[in-house]
Amino acid sequence: MKKQKLTNLIIEQLEDIQEATISAGDNQFAVRVTVNRNPTKEGVKVQLKPLGGTEMDKDEKANVKVAIQERLNNALAPIGLQVNEDPDIKQATDDPDVLGYYIPIAQIKKMIIDALKGQ
Repeated sequence: MKKQKLTNLIIEQLEDIQEATISAGDNQFAVRVTVNRNPTKEGVKVQLKPLGGTEMDKDEKANVKVAIQERLNNALAPIGLQVNEDPDIKQATDDPDVLGYYIPIAQIKKMIIDALKGQ
């Protein structure tokens, strides 16, 4: 399967995913999953936007960001995926408290190839 076909398939599937909410300590976030089409960071984007009443200082934001990344990576490890922090999240949103992660398309491609090979 060509890379573009795989990307289009993922985009179609992700369009059906509705936003969800999660809690991290006393913080509430709306979860948004989309596709990053930037060629240098092509993959699945995960953004967590704080809901009303959620305020974090710099240290708390850093702790929450690491805790969520660890939890995501632990949950995704069995299927061979890992999230990376999105270093460009500040450019993607006006809200400085949004947390951003992404799963590189190469990991998803490997997961699909391994599944097709029966691994």
